[in-house]
Amino acid sequence: MSLDLWDEARTDQILARLPPALLRLELARAIDSLPEHYRQVLLLRDFEELTIGELSQALEITPANVKSRLHRARELVREYLVAQG
Repeated sequence: MSLDLWDEARTDQILARLPPALLRLELARAIDSLPEHYRQVLLLRDFEELTIGELSQALEITPANVKSRLHRARELVREYLVAQG
């Protein structure tokens, strides 16, 4: 049986088992494990809070491509964290 990573309640249950310090460490490892093009878009959007338009200009890619990369980056981080939980 596979886990539906977008079942937020179930994912939250799994991640709640991790102590906060370990969760932060695993989050950093998850982000570090991303391919550069995914890590870059994730960090610029979620930490630097650039808009999709700003990301599109900065990375010289279409807004649709920004959204696609961001979605995949978040999906990979979620997969990594759930696997650790």
